[in-house]
Amino acid sequence: MADYQEYRRRILRKRWRRMFAVAGLLFLLVLLSAVGVLWKRLHREQSPAVVQGPTIFQQELQGSEWNTISYTPARRLSVQTTENGTTAMDFRLAALDESPAVDRSYFSQACFLGDSLTQGMEMYSTGLPEASYCAYKGIGPSAVVNSTTCTRRDGTKEVPMEALAAQQPKVLYILLGTNVLNRDDDYSNFLTYYRLMLDMVTQTLPNTQIYVQSITPVRPDVRATHPGLYKERLCEINNELAAIALEKNCAFLNLWEVLADENGDLKAEYAQKDGYHVKPEGYTVWVDYLRTHTVTTTTAAAA
Repeated sequence: MADYQEYRRRILRKRWRRMFAVAGLLFLLVLLSAVGVLWKRLHREQSPAVVQGPTIFQQELQGSEWNTISYTPARRLSVQTTENGTTAMDFRLAALDESPAVDRSYFSQACFLGDSLTQGMEMYSTGLPEASYCAYKGIGPSAVVNSTTCTRRDGTKEVPMEALAAQQPKVLYILLGTNVLNRDDDYSNFLTYYRLMLDMVTQTLPNTQIYVQSITPVRPDVRATHPGLYKERLCEINNELAAIALEKNCAFLNLWEVLADENGDLKAEYAQKDGYHVKPEGYTVWVDYLRTHTVTTTTAAAA
């Protein structure tokens, strides 16, 4: 009988040990699960918040006062209709007034930032070959903002902002947009880049007078191959560019005054075969317009 009692106690002890071992393993699993959940939660809370908006801006906008992702125009512009039924676009009303003509030597201290339309100003004798240029075929304002390496007409590769910083021109003329507005879609991204570009340029060139030139008119048939390039849309975008220029204390220039016909299209005699590039004859009137629309001491005081 004693042997049976001893045997029974051994069996019970083994059973309790197994129960304690199982309970201990279950407790350990629960503890490890709780630690894992807590670690994930703490790790997620310490992660930086994801920047909402185009990732192309993330590096530029961190810790910067140039945040323009949520850009809203400083003022909404509307189309004005004259008594004879024609319309005067607000970008025309916002443009710099005519002033006494400056000598061509004025442009020896000027730099032109732009695309192939600006390259024409550099290339043709009817333009301003005496000026300096940061002109690159096919670029838009995003190339300037993102420090993209661009290629000049002579094959030289450079970063536009670095080239401008090195030159420190007294005057800067900007014309960008035709190449990046080919599609008839939302252009708010283009405006955001343009505004950010002006912020960067004005900070890099604090002593430079900046002129924002309107996107130039095009021929009516251009829309067939470039759906985004047509009169009504370009006028809307120029309205916004005029508002941005005024907001950034830049002068706005209305090139349509000399390049567009009575219908608001690029004059046929100035148009290349593609319908949006300008012939040498067009640069003659373009230069005359620039010479007679400069910021003088009087206009600067009025601003």
